[in-house]
Amino acid sequence: MDENEILEALAEDFFQGWDVAPTGGGFLITTDWVFPNNERIEIHVRRVGDRDDLFIVTDGGELVNFLFAEGVDLTQDRDCGSILEGIAQNRSLKIAEHQLVKGANEEEIAGAVRVVLEAVKEASFSLWHRIRSKPGTPVH
Repeated sequence: MDENEILEALAEDFFQGWDVAPTGGGFLITTDWVFPNNERIEIHVRRVGDRDDLFIVTDGGELVNFLFAEGVDLTQDRDCGSILEGIAQNRSLKIAEHQLVKGANEEEIAGAVRVVLEAVKEASFSLWHRIRSKPGTPVH
């Protein structure tokens, strides 16, 4: 076995269990990565307007929804909001309309999906452990 065979096997294994479904303005990618509650993480890829060469890659607000369902209101909890901002900033993401967002052209979509997915996973687990480390303390 050589390094190319290992890379090919890793690529096949990494995306096994992922689904990509076309939507009206792009794609919905359902990954096999999960939130701490074992729900699968979804990533949205949307065209910008009528352009075929520019896309927005986003979590669709799922991270904020997950956190809110677990008792974290990012509009009220400055510490958790700062943690999320730091995670987004470290990956050159923006937070817009309660979504993690990254712009991409066609060649950058795969990398943007990976970066958004990593940020969602990191933030969900970082803030989940923060919530769980303070039992009985209201977070909002």
